[in-house]
Amino acid sequence: MENETQEIQTEVKTTNSDVPKRTKCLNCNTEFEGKFCPECGQSAETGRFTLRFIWDNLLAGVLGRDGGIGYTIKNLFSRPGKMIVEILNGKRRKYLSPFPTLFLALTIYVLIFTATGSKNNMVSLNEPIDVSEVPSANERVVEKAYQLISYGYHFYLNHYTLCYMLTLPLFIIAARRCYGKENRKRYYRAEYIVAIVYAMTMMVFYRCVINLIYPISPTIYEKMASYEPYAIILVMTVCFRRMMGFSFVKTIWRSTLTVSLYYIMLGLLIGLIAIALVFYLYLKGYFVLS
Repeated sequence: MENETQEIQTEVKTTNSDVPKRTKCLNCNTEFEGKFCPECGQSAETGRFTLRFIWDNLLAGVLGRDGGIGYTIKNLFSRPGKMIVEILNGKRRKYLSPFPTLFLALTIYVLIFTATGSKNNMVSLNEPIDVSEVPSANERVVEKAYQLISYGYHFYLNHYTLCYMLTLPLFIIAARRCYGKENRKRYYRAEYIVAIVYAMTMMVFYRCVINLIYPISPTIYEKMASYEPYAIILVMTVCFRRMMGFSFVKTIWRSTLTVSLYYIMLGLLIGLIAIALVFYLYLKGYFVLS
């Protein structure tokens, strides 16, 4: 009896779970498989905003290790030099970038400044001045100039961080000059900016602390505010020490030179602006020479 071999073909039925799910990115419209878009990196599970999403996002931002605000600030005050070196070497994902960190600190500072009503009144330039020996044609000009200087000085005292940001190029020049030729070759200007901005962030938090003290004791507030130049030197030292590879003593000396050179250049810049303004007013006939 001849045995016939029958081929039994089995049909493999595919279910929806066996087929890779394709998603259309809501950000760039790319169709892809997986959890993240290969083009822009947005999550495949991006949906509408819910209260749960807002809460989870807030916790991730404040407490998370992956770029968390809390993690960045914690490391900024516990190991700023090491954190900056890691960021410069490419380990950036777990840290908040320098400028967003600074803007966050400024937001907190403004809120505290507004709530406490603190202000810098260590030096008063509002007393009347003696213009009896000034030619009558120039009295109003002198008074206006004095008033302008007063407003400018108090603006600087109360908005020093903004002034630092506006004069950031001067800080870069001073830092690159004072931290040595070898480090000028080793680091780009933009890499100096990273360290300087984080140092500014630490100074903003310093101001936050002393502004909280203002309602309790204005005297202590003024005393701590007078230590501000020394605080700048200290934060520059802790931010640049590991980056530059110097000893603590050498770094604090170079940081002192950096801050001093910055103020010298700032003074020269203000002086040039003042001279240009006086010359302009003289040409316009707003005052006459005695």
